[in-house]
Amino acid sequence: MLKVNNIDVYYADVQALWDVSIEVKQGEIVSLVGANGAGKTTLLNTIAGLLHPTKGNIEFLEHDLTVKPNHRRAALGIAHIPEGRRLFPEMTVKQNLVMGSMSREAKAKREESMDWVFSLFPVLKERTWQAAGTLSGGEAQMLAIGRGLMARPRLVMMDEPSLGLAPNLVEDVMKITKEVNSQGITVLLVEQNIMHALRVCNRAYVLETGRVTLEGPGEELLTNARIKEAYMGI
Repeated sequence: MLKVNNIDVYYADVQALWDVSIEVKQGEIVSLVGANGAGKTTLLNTIAGLLHPTKGNIEFLEHDLTVKPNHRRAALGIAHIPEGRRLFPEMTVKQNLVMGSMSREAKAKREESMDWVFSLFPVLKERTWQAAGTLSGGEAQMLAIGRGLMARPRLVMMDEPSLGLAPNLVEDVMKITKEVNSQGITVLLVEQNIMHALRVCNRAYVLETGRVTLEGPGEELLTNARIKEAYMGI
């Protein structure tokens, strides 16, 4: 479904990614893991079109994304749920969800999509007319995911969905990720919580200082001695 082929990415004169390649197959959950500053968010932003590679290319369903603007990438079926949620705080829950369904295809199925999001997150239905800025951290993350799903995507990119959440809510977010995937949506997950990210995914890539240093099935990487020592303190 998605192929990132040997990309280099810079912020002005500072290189952030070196020769990065990843692949996401339809129906998978693929995790990108690594320490802060490893390049995980940079990679998602590049796929979304917020940054542009100086080398290599990105393919999605056989379309070359590197020549397409942001809105065309969204129209092809890519939803980006950014780090920090980025909700519209003064707008209601419902208004935020509506903002996720602005494409022609998504508008046509807006009511159906909203019913689906409310079935995944019943608490959002209870908060329909509440301002997004007054939600708890867990509720705000549910709304951010729900807004992304309103676009009727084929691929959802989630950037640090558990950031700042209590441990019990982190478990809930991982369950939600699996539930979204079970609905036929492919997931590319950036997650600093290595153990959760590897347990929930089919495959994972480890990014270190802008380079892919390890890849493989999540279960195998969980038992990798290098991962245990570097990220789990074992």
